[in-house]
Amino acid sequence: MSIIIVGGGIVGSMLALALSYTTQGNQTIFLIAEKKLKSNWHTTYDGKSIALSIDTCQKIASFGVWSAIKPLATAITNIHISDRGSPGFILLNSQDYNISALGYIIELSRAMNTLLTCVQEAPGIHLYCPRKVSEIERFEEYVCVTLDNGEKIHGELLVAADGTYSDVANLCGIKRCTVNYEQVAVVSTVLTQLAHNGWAFERFTDQGPLAMLPIANGYSTFIWCQSYISQQRIEKWNDKQFLIELQDAFGWRLGRFLQVGRRKIHPLQLQTTTQNISHRLVLIGNAAQTLHPIAGQGFNLGMRDITLLADTLQSAWKHGTGAGDYLTLQNYQKSRMKDVRDTITITDGLLRIFSNRHAGLVMGRALALIMIDQIPSLRRVLAQWILGGMQWNTALRDKNETL
Repeated sequence: MSIIIVGGGIVGSMLALALSYTTQGNQTIFLIAEKKLKSNWHTTYDGKSIALSIDTCQKIASFGVWSAIKPLATAITNIHISDRGSPGFILLNSQDYNISALGYIIELSRAMNTLLTCVQEAPGIHLYCPRKVSEIERFEEYVCVTLDNGEKIHGELLVAADGTYSDVANLCGIKRCTVNYEQVAVVSTVLTQLAHNGWAFERFTDQGPLAMLPIANGYSTFIWCQSYISQQRIEKWNDKQFLIELQDAFGWRLGRFLQVGRRKIHPLQLQTTTQNISHRLVLIGNAAQTLHPIAGQGFNLGMRDITLLADTLQSAWKHGTGAGDYLTLQNYQKSRMKDVRDTITITDGLLRIFSNRHAGLVMGRALALIMIDQIPSLRRVLAQWILGGMQWNTALRDKNETL
């Protein structure tokens, strides 16, 4: 039998590659992508980027894909965290921990074109693209997926990796819980007067958190969270006005902002499911949980879904247990629950703390930023979480240097 993965984005593609690697191509993997994937990338910067923790990079390396992704990745060597109007800040430097990078940024369009090549070359993966799922039937021993061209695919297990508005979840009757943050994210790129030199910035402003992340050729990509009611006003700004507003919110640490790309605006919400597993079904990535981008942990959390699911399925095959057996899926879900819950709690908590402009809380945040920056043990805890929550030891440093 086989595994059916619906969703040809970065999560679905990474899972397919992980399964191909761990099974050495001896299991059949069907990957269904709704949108046509392009085999060539262009040099414009659309702002869609993903932050990779060191833990995520190591997981990608563990199934042989990092060597293809690394040339597209920009290393983060320094992270500056500040609260606008406050004297406090936190500065993390990779050299303080004897590592080459605190993380990496990849431009999604370029990464996806590279992953497409990897998928096409990997043994055991059968790509259906562009194809949409029109019907799902789940039987006792297998699942049947009908595509929009009438073709039917059978497998042991169906994996929903089709994002926040998962069609698979809808077709299977999976209920979702949504918290509307009443915010939107403005996403694009900016060319700056000064080179970023690998610096990433997280700045909390009156409007919402602003992340400025380094990418190639002197550009930085940004995610600027704004209140929902500000969307219409922002959409009316021309490039000149937008650059003025962005400069005012961010400051001058990268010099003058010279050029801004086309902006895209997305609603922000916390979305979880009442269950991430069901009969011969598992949800991963944003299909399972969609986070606010304040801490850049969305894909890193999804990557931990991927690696644990791949390990769980490999163990099931090795011991003669069905990949779609409910006990197998329960073991996976139990192993993921604490990490998912903790990451959601921290992300949601950070947003609520830094969105409150009450004078007393603003002063408390300023003191907290100063304390964390001045006390190495507190900085180290923060660095560990950014790196992926791993134990800080020599083995970690050695692994980092091999990336």
